[in-house]
Amino acid sequence: MLRHAVILTFILLAGTALAGSALPSGPFQGVELDTLSPEQREIITQASEDFERVLQGKKPKNAALDEKAPLPADGGTLFYAGKGYRLTVIKSLSSFGNTGEGLQGYVYGPVLSFPKSFAPGNMSEVVSLRFYTNQQLQALTGGE
Repeated sequence: MLRHAVILTFILLAGTALAGSALPSGPFQGVELDTLSPEQREIITQASEDFERVLQGKKPKNAALDEKAPLPADGGTLFYAGKGYRLTVIKSLSSFGNTGEGLQGYVYGPVLSFPKSFAPGNMSEVVSLRFYTNQQLQALTGGE
């Protein structure tokens, strides 16, 4: 009986160690990060966490507001700088359909950008934007 318990514990611990390198959510969800250096894993992990927080209507936790970035006159887009990445939180006034009768609201979501030295492929950005009515976005962000 003890032998079975030891084997089961070993299997569970080995499975946990293998699964620990994949992110549970965000733009790199389920991707194994073992081939990256510890510093690169930290960049991806922090960027993913901030990306997911924006999707939940929260402010980034790891990146700081880039106070030197120009503020576009679009309804509230903000720019953040993280360690090894930039995060743009798009919040742009938008309308679809006929004026006065169509949909009014915002296009909102994160744009995650990495320098070409870190992401030398064709795409160095990960984006998740969608349309929200004013009420939907207020409910998501808590009025922020």
